[in-house]
Amino acid sequence: MKRGASLLMGAAVCVLLLGQGCSGGTSSTAKGPDGGIWKTTTRGTSWSQKRVLIKGPKAVSLGNDVMTTMVFDPEDSKTVYAGTTERGLVYSLDSGDSWQEGGGPTSQIESIAVDPKNKCVIYLTTTNKIFKTENCMRDWKMMYFDPKTDKVFTRIAVDWYNPTIVYAGTSEGDMFKSTDAGLSWLVSKRVGSSITAFLFDGKDSRIVYVGTKGNGIWKTMDGGGTWIQIWDALSKFTNAGQVITLVADAQSENLIYLVSGYGILSSADGGTSWTPLTLTSKPGAAQIKDFTINPRNGKELTYVTANALLTSTDGGQAWTSQKLPSARIAKFIKADPNVDNTFYLGMGAAPQSQQGF
Repeated sequence: MKRGASLLMGAAVCVLLLGQGCSGGTSSTAKGPDGGIWKTTTRGTSWSQKRVLIKGPKAVSLGNDVMTTMVFDPEDSKTVYAGTTERGLVYSLDSGDSWQEGGGPTSQIESIAVDPKNKCVIYLTTTNKIFKTENCMRDWKMMYFDPKTDKVFTRIAVDWYNPTIVYAGTSEGDMFKSTDAGLSWLVSKRVGSSITAFLFDGKDSRIVYVGTKGNGIWKTMDGGGTWIQIWDALSKFTNAGQVITLVADAQSENLIYLVSGYGILSSADGGTSWTPLTLTSKPGAAQIKDFTINPRNGKELTYVTANALLTSTDGGQAWTSQKLPSARIAKFIKADPNVDNTFYLGMGAAPQSQQGF
């Protein structure tokens, strides 16, 4: 992928066009639209708004955009892909300092996945469609179209061991699987509730966990041949079956975290038993938007609510709470895979009271 003259030119003029906040200033107060992407290199004590969007030879603001999702390039964490509600896919080659449009569909991006062995192969889902590029976003091809226009492909994930295997989940609970890099798809399982998360085991990619909006977790040990529902162990925790996300600790085999309507639970035995983390609020009181772990230190946990960032350095025994730099509702928080204390924060829409509803 070529960076191109437009990226360099836009970065050079961003301060003139957009002000200090566009390129890594430490001010925690935006002087304009407070959407888009924010970044901290100090675990949330200071933030900079990463809002420079390159369009040809000019730079405009990403600050008005509502973000939906974000992933890092598995081979280069300086390359970041993010989804928006109206602009489609945007990407950055310089750790978020500047962004470009990724081409492809301009409707709301629900999910993004990058081939872990070929960075130019990227999948994304939007509405009832799955798209793919094989040449670093120069061209996009629709790989699947569902005739049900009210169905949404909510999640997509690529097998880290065998990237020709791709999973996609829908708002109706259909779990699709492709074994030929997206050329053909079959329903592997119907789980009866919108799919909210995919998680591959770090040692054996045939072990896959699937989170749902209301039916707990489904797990396969054989790459989707058979599935079991993880429900009984979760049922004693109110609303734990409402899965928001699933995250693995890269440093500890079998240790996974479940973020749900209950709060945050951990399992050290592949989902057989669960232990709740003690948070700063009572179970179910705070709506957690996203959760992330430092891949080099599993004791460093971070989650975000609508308007607060909470961090722990002791595995969740104690938490530090900090206010977010934007008045909008937080959508996601992502830890940089290679740089400690560095997080990317994606902002959603403003609270309804600010939207005139």
